[in-house]
Amino acid sequence: MALGDLEQVVLFALVKLGGIGHGAAVSVEIEESTGRKVAPGALYTVLQRMVEKGYVEGWIGDSTPERGGNRRKKYRVLPEGARELQQWYAGIQEVARGTAERLEALAAGEGM
Repeated sequence: MALGDLEQVVLFALVKLGGIGHGAAVSVEIEESTGRKVAPGALYTVLQRMVEKGYVEGWIGDSTPERGGNRRKKYRVLPEGARELQQWYAGIQEVARGTAERLEALAAGEGM
């Protein structure tokens, strides 16, 4: 199955968080890394879709004093999700190979 754009970003954010994280941490990681805000509804829809695909596992964590005893849903990258992201990333690297100079020139408005 192909990964959607937001699925890719969410999986990378979870990987950066050590492979496990809750929605708010994933959202903060995405915003800090990309400058892009993700609406909570979109984030949780993507996380649920990836649970259904077998890319991540979701469960309700223990209550914590910091959350006033409220429990938080956590997500973990599963091997299938890691393999799918790895395969997608390898493809992007292959397509991008040798394009850095041309991309820099195009971004500077050269070669038009």
